Order: sequence, then C-alpha cells, then structure tokens
Amino acid sequence: MNRKNKAISRHGPAEASPLGAKVVAALPAKFGLQDSEWSNGQWRALLETLVKSGMASWRDVTALVLGHLNPSQVGTSLASSKGFKKRYGKGNTMKIVMGWVYKQTGRCVDCRSRLELQADHVKGREEFIAEGKNALEADFIENIVLRCRRCNVIRRPSHQFGGLTYLTAESALMWILFVIRPRTLCDYKRMCRLYGMTMSDIRMDEAWAMAHWLSRAKPSAYRIEDDENTKYDLLLWPDSAVTRTDVGGKAPAGVKRLFEGVQGSAVLGFLTLGDNNRMKFCEQPVSFIPFSTYDLGARSPAALTVRYSPPNRESKTQQKLTPLPPRRGNLLTSEIRSSAEHFRLQDSAGKIAPRDLGRAPVYGVLIKTKIPPKRCRLEPHR
Repeated sequence: MNRKNKAISRHGPAEASPLGAKVVAALPAKFGLQDSEWSNGQWRALLETLVKSGMASWRDVTALVLGHLNPSQVGTSLASSKGFKKRYGKGNTMKIVMGWVYKQTGRCVDCRSRLELQADHVKGREEFIAEGKNALEADFIENIVLRCRRCNVIRRPSHQFGGLTYLTAESALMWILFVIRPRTLCDYKRMCRLYGMTMSDIRMDEAWAMAHWLSRAKPSAYRIEDDENTKYDLLLWPDSAVTRTDVGGKAPAGVKRLFEGVQGSAVLGFLTLGDNNRMKFCEQPVSFIPFSTYDLGARSPAALTVRYSPPNRESKTQQKLTPLPPRRGNLLTSEIRSSAEHFRLQDSAGKIAPRDLGRAPVYGVLIKTKIPPKRCRLEPHR
C-alpha cells in the first residue's frame, strides 16, 4: 500500500449540500455543540432557514406550536393515577384535579414556557420511597405543579446531563443533524453523547434515517460519507488522539499527519503501553475513526475521540465518556492494513521471531511479548 498517495477525496471540505449551505449561512461562527447561549435571533434564523429549504412549511411549524400549547391530558393523567383515585375517590378525583388545572397560570413553574406542559410532583415519588413510605403517598394535589416536558425530564436521576443544553433529546437529534451535519453515523452518535444525551443508541439510529432520506432527495440535501470509495489523511494529536480529515486537509498547529491517502475501507492498527507496562493492541476501521473537520466551538476537533459507556443498574455505575484509544495513551507504533490482511508483531532488531496477532477489538486487547516495547512494530500480512 502506498502510504503517501495524495488521492483526491470525492467529498472535499468545501463541498456542501444545498440545505447545509443555507443553514451555515444563517448561523453564527463558533456555535459548537452547546445551544444554551443562542439568542432568539439565532433560533429564528435557523427556523427560517429550515422553512426556506423546504424541510417544513410555516403551516407545519404553526400547527406543531398550536399542538404543543394544548395541555393534553394534564388533568386526565392525574385523575387516572392509582394514588389520586385512592386519596380522593372515584367520583371526586376528576373534579378536584380539573379545579386545580383551571387555577394554574399555564406556564412552566421553572422556565415559564407554555409549551408541552405536564403535571409533575414537587416532592418526587422516589423521595417518598427513600423515606420508607409508599410511592402513592406522593399523589396529592398540593404536591403537583406544571412543568414543561424538558424541565420535567431533567429532574430525573437518570438524566444526569439534563439541562446542560436547551433542547430536549427529540429536538436536539435534528438540531445536530442540520446544524453540525455529521458525516457518519458514528460521529453523529458521538456528538449526541457530547451534547449530553443518555438514551439508547437506537434513538440515534432512527434519527439518522433523516440523513438517508435527504441524501436521496433530488437534488441531494445531505452528504453521508462514502467511506468505501474515498481516501483520507489520518492526524495524530498531541494527546495521541487519532482523527481523520480529507486528503490534503489543513492540520491544526501541533497536529501531525500520521498517514496520507488511506483508503476508507482500510484498518488502523496500533500498540499502546500502559502505566503498568502492559501492552495493548488495537484495530480500528478507518470508517470508525471520527472526523476532525467539524466546528465544535470551544471544544477541540479531537473531542469526538470518545466512547460512551451506558449506566449499569446492577453495579450502580453512571454513564460516562472515556477517551477512545489511543487518546491519552502512550502510543508505541501504528500501521495501516487492508481489510484482507492481518497484523504481525515484528521485532525491529530482528532478534525475536514475528508472531501473528489476529484481529483485535476497537478498544484493544492486552498482549504479552518478549519484544521490548521500543522494538515492537506492526506489519500487514496476508
């Protein structure tokens, strides 16, 4: 394989879809992944852009707003709950609940929004349980307030990152898609995690369908990366993070070009040395490596080199983001192989016979060898 082949990418960095170009023109510079500081003017510009691009009509937008202004089932959800029925009785519950509903201001008690209002407990059921009480004891009318869906959700213990940004997950999935325009599903999921989303990956898989729909529009309104038929440069950041960019793309100061003109179907292999002097072997398809071509605002372009670990109820561990290897590791050596090859571990001094390493997971596997770390090399082999 020619490591220095300066092949021209099919998707240059200056190329933009019709929708993407219009959205970018409407947005401020350095917006990044956080939307909480946006002004009303910026939100209006984005909405107008979506309408002008044909993503929605003003009728669609107005109908959605009207629908979300409707306090649908605020009363019936309370009146149908077991706790309220038990406390007030079948004949009185709805009367008491609707009397409470009519006396409200019609705004979220926290953010003052009138959209997507829901009945929420002041003192949650989990607090009653923690006190050794029955959860149904939380269901009394003086313990209920109106909150919008967003403010309701971010109070839940399961949403530890909630409230860091303005949008609910449902809206943010589309905001990230249209505003930052991830080039791959992997990058889309990483952006969602950095934004603060904690739901299952399937929600992002479903939202990514919009990218496919728009990519097949006439003319195409979204660009999904063609990894199999495109070449990339791989960049090595000072903290050992590895990202990819378009061939010949500008590398930021302090960032080295690790490989040039690498086929998107190829595999990156590397060895790292841990603090305990244990060696780890990793393989990552180039298609798995995040791009560093996005504007992430105050975040480094290498911020996408992270992996998400979901919460574990059995061990009671919270979800977390950890560096994607080799980021923050001691990178010993790296090499590129084709999808048909595998790596062998070589001794650069030739004193110890090579050995086949087989295939490795993207997060790495520990290996044992008598070859000193400084003499370890990877060699593609069929």
